[in-house]
Amino acid sequence: MTIAQRLSLMWRRFSPLEERLIAAVREVLPSQAQAIFDAQIAGITLVQRHPNEICFYRRVSGKVDWSGVPTFPHTGGFRLAEVRFSVAGWRFKATLPSIGGHAFDFTVTPSPKAIAFADWDAAPSTSLLADPLTPQSARKPQSIPDSWREFLAHHRALARDWTLHASDTAFSTVFADGEFLVLAERDGDQFVLHRIEPPASTLFYLDSHDGTPEPIDGDIPDVFRQADSRDA
Repeated sequence: MTIAQRLSLMWRRFSPLEERLIAAVREVLPSQAQAIFDAQIAGITLVQRHPNEICFYRRVSGKVDWSGVPTFPHTGGFRLAEVRFSVAGWRFKATLPSIGGHAFDFTVTPSPKAIAFADWDAAPSTSLLADPLTPQSARKPQSIPDSWREFLAHHRALARDWTLHASDTAFSTVFADGEFLVLAERDGDQFVLHRIEPPASTLFYLDSHDGTPEPIDGDIPDVFRQADSRDA
């Protein structure tokens, strides 16, 4: 990406890469879901770009707020679609999850930073991974750690303004050092994670998309107490 291209992202919402990915996903959505998807894309006010992740937010008065934007009937966390494409012979895969009934972010491997403005070699191969019009009760539960089940059963009151996920709403995402299951999130920027590939016995905490998931030392409730004290 050239300096001029990087500067152009200051006044345009989406890069050419993001526009192509969005269009590819739209093509495979059920017709009834396309209008919902269009409204969600129109509602995006902030795009944050990280090495392997492109995050979409709707911020109102400085906070993430999707109220008033149509949502899919499936309001859990799930992988919505996958786009495979190539640039100059290099193959890429982008996965778009849906959280709370709306598109959340593209996870792209390998890192797409250098190809944000590049032409694709050919038309992409796009797969719909789940029907967003199907209520979440039909979703296959995820396997979550026993330590997290215990926290949900006895300490969830500590996570006052967090969104907590049980086995029926937890979803996976990819960071540079592995694939993680999202167990808790706050404002789309703080996360409690369980690494599923490569497997890990401990949970992880991520305090910013710009950071790196760090193993949690100590009790899980302390993570939420410390997060509150940092934000106080």
